[in-house]
Amino acid sequence: MSQPWISVVMLLLCYCDGPTTTAVTTASEAQSLDALTVCPPSVGCLKGTIRAGYQVERFEAFMGIPYALPPVGELRFSNPKAMPKLRGVYNASQARTDCIQKNYLLPTPIVYGEEDCLYLNVYRPIRLRPSSLPVMVYIHGGGFFGGSAGPGVSGPEYFMDSGEVILVTVAYRLGPFGFLSTHDAAMPGNFGLKDQNMALRWVQRNIRYFGGDPSSVTIFGQSAGGVAAHMHLLSPRSRGLFHRVISMSGTANVPFAITDEPLRQARRLAELARVKDARNLSTVKLTRALRRLNAVDLLNAGDGLKYWDVDHMTNFRPVVERGISEGEIFLGDHPKDMLKNGRLPALPLLLGTVPGEGAVRVVNINENQTLRESFNSRFDELLQELMEFPPGLDQERLKQGMKLLVGEYFQGQHKVNDETVQGFMDLITDRGFKQPLYNTIRQEVHRGSNPVFLYSFNYRGPLSYASAYTLADVSGKYGVVHCDDLLYLFRSPLLFPDFERDSTEAKVIKSFVDYFVYFAKFGKPRNSEALTQCTREQLQSRPTGICDYQEFVNSPKGFEIQVAKEFQIGRVKLWASILNEDSSGS
Repeated sequence: MSQPWISVVMLLLCYCDGPTTTAVTTASEAQSLDALTVCPPSVGCLKGTIRAGYQVERFEAFMGIPYALPPVGELRFSNPKAMPKLRGVYNASQARTDCIQKNYLLPTPIVYGEEDCLYLNVYRPIRLRPSSLPVMVYIHGGGFFGGSAGPGVSGPEYFMDSGEVILVTVAYRLGPFGFLSTHDAAMPGNFGLKDQNMALRWVQRNIRYFGGDPSSVTIFGQSAGGVAAHMHLLSPRSRGLFHRVISMSGTANVPFAITDEPLRQARRLAELARVKDARNLSTVKLTRALRRLNAVDLLNAGDGLKYWDVDHMTNFRPVVERGISEGEIFLGDHPKDMLKNGRLPALPLLLGTVPGEGAVRVVNINENQTLRESFNSRFDELLQELMEFPPGLDQERLKQGMKLLVGEYFQGQHKVNDETVQGFMDLITDRGFKQPLYNTIRQEVHRGSNPVFLYSFNYRGPLSYASAYTLADVSGKYGVVHCDDLLYLFRSPLLFPDFERDSTEAKVIKSFVDYFVYFAKFGKPRNSEALTQCTREQLQSRPTGICDYQEFVNSPKGFEIQVAKEFQIGRVKLWASILNEDSSGS
């Protein structure tokens, strides 16, 4: 299937997912309550709608439910405030517009969305069982700067086909609105994560009225959403709000997880947005000035923080919070330290990955001749920036590290070309995803409290997100890339055509969704008995350096799930030596 239209469709995202006006009807409509009207006491009455399924005929949807007050005016750069009880019957038949964002994943980044965006969507099967259903809460990805919880991109159809779960998708503040910080009480930061936390609290209070079980909640996310899901596992503020975690293509220790100097960033952004005397204002006055800025101007000012093209792609990130009361803190320590030393709840954890995670950045550079030539003209400088080496790494180790990386991944060539592009993608994959993933597995297993499982989604189908990262149709050229597993979990009609309902891809959808649903029900993947239990001794003794995991692959029958145990342990050790980290498994 060709996708020459995909970049055009993506430009229509700003018009997606329904109206932007408050959808509340008169109280008299409460007299006509039916199965599509749900009335949680703390929320008020919500009137849902019927939507068509993928394999099943239909399911029920309650969309655009406000879980917090609009974060505008004085509530911009503030912790979320719970939404008061709604009056009358709220029209929950249409999703809301995405949170305002400048999406740097698009070949031509555009600004779209609204600041008033703290809404969630609840989906349930038509035929509810007598007992409550497990609940799955999805945190969308997008580098903390973009993404959508709406049905145009995070469509619920495949999960609703299962008839086994309640699905909740959550919008949260993005970019500077979600993650700018003065590193003190004036603007503490982590607002996007605290939005998610508030949505999880909403689920605990209200999901039983939709037929969901608040004692069986699984949070799951992909990319930055996977990082966020893992951070909720680390954060004391989220304890007790969920019972299982699935983190896809992102863990809390990735290089783009934390902003190291948030106040410096906030002052620089204010300067770029033409705030007078931004370097010298008190943090209180700085926050006040940033609240007064036009939202689009604030987003566009962020372009000035980048050192080349759209890099750093993810500028606004979570922070380690300072200067506020312990009860308000979401992250009080660095995730790496929390993983290494923290006392974490013993909850089942499923970690997922795909082979070509690095495509999210490499594809556009390689396919765009202007970008590729520009990158090659500053190869050593830009490659070093992309690696996000830890601050304080001494210059000699840095110099030797760069030499090792160019030799290992670029065959000694200081350029991106047809011979080195795969190595470039492997480099971004290993640094940004696989090495942090391995460290997470090792540290979780050493702690011994969490059941940890790993899958790799290697199935290559006719569609690929690679074509979303560039203006060209490159499906298949880069293999299975970052986000390709989402094709088989969420229907995305704004981005991709539907798979035929009797196709191999439809069978992959059924199997992959079942894999997630089974984990949500039982805290382990289906057929996990085929895996040797992951232990500290296994990690130390195996030449591959990894425990058994499940792999979704193409096969003569179409696809299959097999047990695998291969991992690039040599490259993990290379990175550990460069970063001065321990990778011995001890």
